[in-house]
Amino acid sequence: MASQQSLEDLLAALTDAILADEDKLEPIIARYDVPRTSVDSFVPLLWRLHQTLVGVQPSARFVDRLRQDLKGTAPSGLVQRMRYLPARVQIAAGVVAAAGFMLLARRRLLDLTTTTGDEAEISTVQ
Repeated sequence: MASQQSLEDLLAALTDAILADEDKLEPIIARYDVPRTSVDSFVPLLWRLHQTLVGVQPSARFVDRLRQDLKGTAPSGLVQRMRYLPARVQIAAGVVAAAGFMLLARRRLLDLTTTTGDEAEISTVQ
């Protein structure tokens, strides 16, 4: 029976060869003192893993967010904090902000109309 360490070394060498897209694995297998029967079941698995697990580049947004998380820095400003919220929360916050702005504008308009009405009353009384 082959030692565990030589089997691990062989599998590491085979993995490196498959990652380098080498087709001839026989010379690598011959270098190690491991029976062919214990290796045969791993080679197709290594090939399938190589074909299935493809490299993926993270988005710039994810990289920036991860960098901030690892540094422990919080996003600066309200807009930065809002940008990373889910879309539903952003829409809800926008609706609330618009409704608040409309209420403030309405209140200001009502204050202006009552003030001009009071001034008109005062001028008619005098």
